Amino acid sequence: MLDPQLESALKTPATRRQALALLSLAAIIGSQKTTTAATDPALPAGAGLDDGTLDEALGLLQSKEPLSKGGMSTHAPMAAEALCALGAADRVMSWVERYNAPVLQIPIATKPILRDEWRAALGPRLATATLEEANPRWGDWKEFFLAELSEARWQDLLDTWVSRLAPGMSGAATHGVIRTAHAVRALSRRDTPARRGELARGLAYWASSYEELPARRGTRQSAATYAKALAEVPLYWQAFGRKPEGRNIVETLRHVAELDSFADARDLVAEPADVGAAISALTATFAHVYLRHGTQGDTIAFVHAVTGPCSLRRIAPHIKPATARAALPYAWQSAAAIYAAYAHGRDERREPEPKLGRAELAAAAIANGDEHAIKFTEVMLAEHQLNPDPVYLAAAQDAVVRL
Repeated sequence: MLDPQLESALKTPATRRQALALLSLAAIIGSQKTTTAATDPALPAGAGLDDGTLDEALGLLQSKEPLSKGGMSTHAPMAAEALCALGAADRVMSWVERYNAPVLQIPIATKPILRDEWRAALGPRLATATLEEANPRWGDWKEFFLAELSEARWQDLLDTWVSRLAPGMSGAATHGVIRTAHAVRALSRRDTPARRGELARGLAYWASSYEELPARRGTRQSAATYAKALAEVPLYWQAFGRKPEGRNIVETLRHVAELDSFADARDLVAEPADVGAAISALTATFAHVYLRHGTQGDTIAFVHAVTGPCSLRRIAPHIKPATARAALPYAWQSAAAIYAAYAHGRDERREPEPKLGRAELAAAAIANGDEHAIKFTEVMLAEHQLNPDPVYLAAAQDAVVRL
């Protein structure tokens, strides 16, 4: 029998894509017999997959620069890697070729970045009309990282630059760290020039968009969990009765500086004994936030509140434990900033129960075809694989229809 909420939604679909996704999801639910989230077989883990199509896709995208589908905020390379992780490497090229985003010119290299003067090249140009204008040093950073990767192990370079860039993790609405993380996972499966090129581009985006959120020293607490710390994060809506002004997430996040107590947020949670367990707690916390707030509006912002912190999961195995530990407070701070900017109140609404298993959710995301649906679902399934909390499946189940 069809879920009543899905049946109701089918009567008033917002878009053709959502209608198709709903029908696909309804068909999956209708075909289920005894499969449940607990008994469903695990998806392919990614390692050992025949994902050579990813190199083909990355090569195609890189060969067209400085023209880029989606410009600076392109999702093509990230969604392509996520499809591979979902076991759909055979879909990568057709998806990339169909990727429906405006073709924009991204910044080219104009001035070399020197190793000893890298700090001066960090960050965006403010008060610009487009993300491409806001990140004029992206091309310079890309060439810098390509040169560095030709001389060093990518893991060593990654460790150095995660340490340097972690405080600016929220830049470009966490797009830089997310793109870097997809490149890292691809490289962990196979070291190829195209994948190194994608790592250079991800790090370049992180560096060229680097922005720090306000933080006060000496405010670290001793026992708070992420869930408890969230209750202490100030909300812009409660302070000003409206959402911050901004044309996009990047501009909106700058307004959390107007909340004086937000400067305490980064250090509300004590340093964890186990970084991996802490990442699980962090991602589960913001999967709950997505279900309570992202389902009411500003969905993509709340998606980033989950996928940004999840990036550290993919990066952590390839950097020093101390580097991952030092980066963790900034992953939390970035997600907390999105919550502070977009949440209307302390909503404790009842969350839906997952009705689909892992394989069904992956199939629904692929059928949907939206880049955020693919990426978000893949992240939720990866987190669920490590921490079998049903909140991840519930969040993915919502996203495959909503996005």
